[in-house]
Amino acid sequence: MIQDWFNAGVRAFVRTALWVYYKDIQVHGRENLKKDKPLMVLANHQNGLIDPLVIGTYSGLYPYYLARADVFNHALIHRMLRYLRMMPIYRLRDGRDFAQKNEGIYQRCAQIIQKNNSLLLFPEGGHGRNRKVRPLKNGFIHILSKTLAQNPEIDVWIQPMGVNYTNLTEFPDRVRLYIAPAIRVKDFWQDGEDQTLLKQAVFDSICRCTVHIEDLSQHDRLVSYVMASGLDITKAPEVNDYLQSHPLDVPVSEETPQGTQLIPWMLRLMWWPIWWLWPKIFPPKSIEPEMRSTLRLTWTILGALFSYLLLGVLGALAGGSYTATFVALGLHALMTLWWIKKKTD
Repeated sequence: MIQDWFNAGVRAFVRTALWVYYKDIQVHGRENLKKDKPLMVLANHQNGLIDPLVIGTYSGLYPYYLARADVFNHALIHRMLRYLRMMPIYRLRDGRDFAQKNEGIYQRCAQIIQKNNSLLLFPEGGHGRNRKVRPLKNGFIHILSKTLAQNPEIDVWIQPMGVNYTNLTEFPDRVRLYIAPAIRVKDFWQDGEDQTLLKQAVFDSICRCTVHIEDLSQHDRLVSYVMASGLDITKAPEVNDYLQSHPLDVPVSEETPQGTQLIPWMLRLMWWPIWWLWPKIFPPKSIEPEMRSTLRLTWTILGALFSYLLLGVLGALAGGSYTATFVALGLHALMTLWWIKKKTD
């Protein structure tokens, strides 16, 4: 009971933080969710820890997660992440015994699915900022194999999803999540086979709800081509149709951010400690582009909470009225929120 309340509180806080941080978050296809079935959620992976946070708090599901093992290295963090329904998945870089360690995780995942829970993982096996769905790894097939071996009668479904960003390294950004129709595993499962048909069905479904540019040598030019047309780059089905029906036959400039805004001097002044310290603590060259939003979100939210607490305490110690301090901080927050949410296109 306590764990459920704690998780609910954390989810509410994360959902609010994402709403504040992003200009707009839209979800399409909630009617496709198979909430009443044992469910495996499979999605593309472009944006570090932001992808699972968006899916976990905006999709309407309450999933268990698989995350890269290196974030579990500290004992306290390990315990906290486990408490939040997260489990480590090991890779070759985590040691030669990574496959043996994963066997235990796969068994745990199979048990979770059998209890009619949802399990979220990213079958590409890593994140990448390019707008392309990479070939799917076999991890989710191993989990399904163990699930069906333990309970051959279980009716497992796969829920493909696609997360799309306007420009994932910029702030403020837009997010659009597509939830595709669920896939019944038994309709594709072949005993003793490598499950090529199931993998292809999942791959095709994720591609339909994600902007998918197969030729990476033309990636930036095609993204610029779409942006120049005025089409919202986060509207994956429309963008994919546009690229199919409008071949690239005109020169275009390099990719430019769509929907991003210059930070006004007033806002920089209002948040100057956070703004000034950000590049000092997290130099741009030291951060993977796919992790920039994750770190910026964490830094911004924690910095804002600390700043408001500190200003409130200083205002009280200086003898100012609580009402005046509260109103001043409220106006400060509303002005910041207005700038993040205002329309620019």
